[in-house]
Amino acid sequence: MKKIFALLLSLTSSLSYAELQALDNETLQSIRGQGGADLSLKVSLNQNVLTDSALLAGTVPTFNCTNLEYCRLAVSVNKRFVQFQSGDSADVWSLAASDPTSANKARKLWVVFKGLQGTLNIQKIGLEGIDLNYTKYVNGAASGSMIKPAMQFSFDPTKPIQIRDFGFNALSIEQDKVLSYFDASGKLIEETSSNPQDYGFLKTATYSAVPQSTGATGTTANNYDTNKETGFMGLKMNGNLAMEGKVQIFACSNHARC
Repeated sequence: MKKIFALLLSLTSSLSYAELQALDNETLQSIRGQGGADLSLKVSLNQNVLTDSALLAGTVPTFNCTNLEYCRLAVSVNKRFVQFQSGDSADVWSLAASDPTSANKARKLWVVFKGLQGTLNIQKIGLEGIDLNYTKYVNGAASGSMIKPAMQFSFDPTKPIQIRDFGFNALSIEQDKVLSYFDASGKLIEETSSNPQDYGFLKTATYSAVPQSTGATGTTANNYDTNKETGFMGLKMNGNLAMEGKVQIFACSNHARC
């Protein structure tokens, strides 16, 4: 026991004399390491989540949204309003305006992507650190070579990005019923409402069935758009996106493209 204790004391005393040594640039440049990571990401928006095996088998997810008005993307472009003019209805105004005032208020316009959904399965993206070698430029002229650390993203064409039922059901131009205007300082003032239908991006209008032109009176046609959200265009994408190549990201200095 005494011998073991003495050995531990000797090791402790020898370690106490150890100290960190700074490495110069030449020493650092002589050190080489290798490392990286393979990243994967699966995103499902307003759809049921499928397993990787189901996606690989080509199974298409189903749209999963209880309240359709909350499965949207709405964009309001700066200074795009409409004001009332003769012939307009209470629901739709048509006079284009860009600078409404408190004396002549307007309604804001929205571009609304309704029924937004999709699943993206990124199977593999390589991430690693590399040395980027390039020619140094001074005043537009080549002046030697440079080595710069960079992050590199790489893609494997044998593991494509899977796109499943990605898109939207309808694209629509909507307008608020609440009014907006610019005050004397140029600040946008927007009125508020407790009714969601007074906001263009929350309107829930759908197509109703159209009566058949022929046949028994009172029957309705089996219309494709019945009970679907109003709009003029839809988009659905299904497929595999194979990518090959490398993307390098680095701090820009003394580089031809800086």
